Amino acid sequence: MNTILPDPAAGLDALQHSLAARLVARGPGIWLVYALPGAGKSRLLRRIAEMTGAPVHRGAPPEPTQGPGPVLVDLDPGRTIVLPETTEALWVVAARPASIVDHARHALYGRLEVIGNADLFLPEADGVASGWPAIAMHRARSPDDDATIRAFLADVVLPRLEPDHIELMQALALSRHGVAEDRLDDRQRDALHWLAPLLKVDARRVWSLNRSCVAVKMLGDMLAAEPLSPGTAEVLFRSGQPDHAIRSLLRAGRRKAALDLLKSSGGVMFGHLHGAQAAHDVLAAFGPDEVDPGVVALRVMTTMKTGQVGYARRVLDLALANRDTAGDAELRVTRLLMGIYDDRRMGEEMMQEYGALLAELPPDAHLLRGAIYNIALDDQIRRGLGGEVEATAARALMHYRKGNAPYLAFYIHVHLALMQLVSGAAPKAQPHLDRAALDLAATPFDTPQDDQFLRLLRAHVTYERGDPEPMADFAAHALEHFAFGELWPTIAAQALAFGSEALLQLRGIDAAMAYLEGWRVQMWRTRRFRLLVEQREIILLQTVHRHAEARSKLEALASRIGRVWMDSAGENLTHLRDTEDIVQALIWLRQHTFERPRDRVLAQRLASMAQNPNLTWRQARSVLIWQAWAERRQGRVDAARRMLAEALETCSARQCYAPVIEERPLVIDLLDDPRMAGGPMRRAPVPRNLRTAYRAGAARARGLSRQETRALHLVVEGCSNKEIAHHLGVSLPTVKFHLKNLFTKLEVSDRRAAVAVARQTGLVEG
Repeated sequence: MNTILPDPAAGLDALQHSLAARLVARGPGIWLVYALPGAGKSRLLRRIAEMTGAPVHRGAPPEPTQGPGPVLVDLDPGRTIVLPETTEALWVVAARPASIVDHARHALYGRLEVIGNADLFLPEADGVASGWPAIAMHRARSPDDDATIRAFLADVVLPRLEPDHIELMQALALSRHGVAEDRLDDRQRDALHWLAPLLKVDARRVWSLNRSCVAVKMLGDMLAAEPLSPGTAEVLFRSGQPDHAIRSLLRAGRRKAALDLLKSSGGVMFGHLHGAQAAHDVLAAFGPDEVDPGVVALRVMTTMKTGQVGYARRVLDLALANRDTAGDAELRVTRLLMGIYDDRRMGEEMMQEYGALLAELPPDAHLLRGAIYNIALDDQIRRGLGGEVEATAARALMHYRKGNAPYLAFYIHVHLALMQLVSGAAPKAQPHLDRAALDLAATPFDTPQDDQFLRLLRAHVTYERGDPEPMADFAAHALEHFAFGELWPTIAAQALAFGSEALLQLRGIDAAMAYLEGWRVQMWRTRRFRLLVEQREIILLQTVHRHAEARSKLEALASRIGRVWMDSAGENLTHLRDTEDIVQALIWLRQHTFERPRDRVLAQRLASMAQNPNLTWRQARSVLIWQAWAERRQGRVDAARRMLAEALETCSARQCYAPVIEERPLVIDLLDDPRMAGGPMRRAPVPRNLRTAYRAGAARARGLSRQETRALHLVVEGCSNKEIAHHLGVSLPTVKFHLKNLFTKLEVSDRRAAVAVARQTGLVEG
C-alpha cells in the first residue's frame, strides 16, 4: 500500500507521473483507461502527452493516417473506436469497454491491457475522500463543502456508471451484511473488482461499501433511494439476502417480481432457508391482505412456528375455501404440516393427500417433496415403524441436500436420533445428533432455539444411559428459554416426560410438578398435550407412593381406557394399537401393580399386555419389571428372578438404563429381597445410579414393613381408615393394627405428628 500523503495534489502528481513513465517505458501496446469520473483519466493522458510530445485526441478517435508516435485518445461517451490488430506505437485510450469495437476479441487475445480505479486512486488520506482523486482535491480546497461532492456524484458519476456497477453498488447499499464474492457470477465479480477502491473486503471475501468515506456513503444513499433493478435483486438473492430483495421490489411497486423471487427463494419454506426474522420481514412487506397462495402458505407456516396454531388454522381454512387457491401445492403441504403442529395423527384422508402431492409435484420440487417426507417421518416415528422411518428419512435428506437446505436436514437427523431414543438405542442416537450439529453449523442464520433442541436430545441420550443430571439441569431452565411453538409434538413429549422424571430423581416431587405445570400453561392448546401432562403427573405420584391421589386423577381422566374398561380387560390388551390407548392402559396397569400386586387378574393382564406387538421397547421393559414384581408378590420367585434379570440384562446390553431407574421403587425392593438373589439374578447388571434420591432406605431404617410404609403414604395423603383399608385390600381392624405399629416406630401418638415426622425425616416426598 502507498504511503499516506497529506497533500492530495502532490500525491496525485507523483502517482500519475510514475504511472505515465511506466507506460512510456513499456513502449508499443494498447492500454484502456477505464475508471470512475474524477479518477484522473484526462490528467494521465496529459502527463503522457507532456512526456512524449504526442497530442491528445479529445472527443473523437484519430484519423487512420495517424503516424507511428503514441496515440492518446480521450473518447466521448457514445462514440466508438477501432483498435489496430497490431501496433508499433503506444496507444492509451480513455473510454468504456463498450466503446471499443471488438473489445472482447482484443481482450481474449491479450492485445488490450486495462488501467482501472485501483491504479488511479490515491491511498486513503482522511477517511473522507477514500483516495478518489477529484474528490480528494476538492476536500483539500473546501473541507466542509459536501454539497458540491453530492452534486458531482448525482450529475456526473451516476449517469456514467454501467448497469452492472449500479446494480452491485445498489445491492451493497441495501445489504445488511455485505456480499460474498463466491456467490456472484463472473460478470458481477468483474464489476466488484472494478469498484474495489470504493469498497472494503474481509478475510472471508465478503465485500461491503466503505461507508467511512463520505463520498461513498453519499453514493450508496443515492442508489438505495433509486428503484430496485432486477439485477440488484439478483445480487441480493445470490448473496443470501432474498428478504431484502423482495422488500425492495415491493417498495418499488414490483409485486410480480417480488412474488417470483419469493417462490424461487423457498416459498413456504422461506423461513427455514433464510431465518424466521427474514420471513417476518417479508410478510410485513407484503402486508396482511396479500392473497397470493405462496405468501399465505408462508404466513401460516411462520404463525405455526410461533405457537399460534389456532390463528394459523383460520388463515389456512380461509385460503383453502377460495377456489382460486385451493389447488395450490404449497397450501396443501402446509395443511399436512399443520397436522403435526396441531398434534393430529395422519388419518386416511391425510395419507391420500400425501400420496397425491408426491405424484403431482415435479421431481425437482425438492423443498416441498422433502417436507412431505418429513411429515410422514413424524407419523412413522409415533407409530414405531423403524424400517419405514429409515427409508423416508433418506428420501427427505436427499431432497433437502439438493435444495441446499441444511436447516431442514438438521430436523431429519433430529427425528432419526429421536427414533433411536424411543426404541431404547441411545448409542445409535449420538451419530445422528453429531450430523444434526453439522447441519446446524451450516445454517446461514442464528438458531438459538435449535441449539436448545440439541441440548435436550443430548441430555436425553445421557439420561437413557443412567445419568439424569443433564436432563434435570435442562428441565430446570427449559421454560425460560424454549419457544414452545417451535416444538414438534414428538420432541416436546420427550422433554415433558423425561425432564419431569429427571427432576423427580434429583430434586424431588415439588420441582417435577412445577415443571409439569409450566408445560400445562405453555401447551394447553391441544387435547393430547393436556392429557400428556396429566398422565405424567399420575406417573410421578405413583413413583413417590401417593397412590390414592394418583388413582383419583387417573379415574378423572377423559380417556377411552378408563376404570370400567380396565375392569373388563383381558386379552384385548394384546390387541391395542392406538398409542394413546396403550399409554393409558399402561398407567392403569402400573397403578394396579403398586396397589394390588397379589391380585391374580393383574398377572393375567400384564401377560396379555406383554404380548402386544405395538409396545415400544421401553414400554416392554417396564411391563417386564411389573411382571417380576407381581410374580414375586404372588410367591413365584423363579419367574420373578427370570423376568427381572431379563429386564436388567437387555437394558445393559443397549446401554439404556433409564427404564430400570424409572421403576426404582419396584426394582430396589426386589433387589433387596434375599429370596431374589439366586438363579439368573446372580450376574444381572444393576445400574449404578439406581438408588439416587430414593427414599425407601429411610423407611427400612425405621423398621417399617411394606404395609406400614404404604399405610404411612396414605395417611400423608389424608386418607381415612376406611379408604386405607380399600387401597390396601385389608379389613379396618388390620388398618388399625398397622397404624398402631407405625405410630410406635415413629414415636408419635397421632396422624398429624406421623405426617410431620415422615416429611422431616424423608420418609415421604412433598
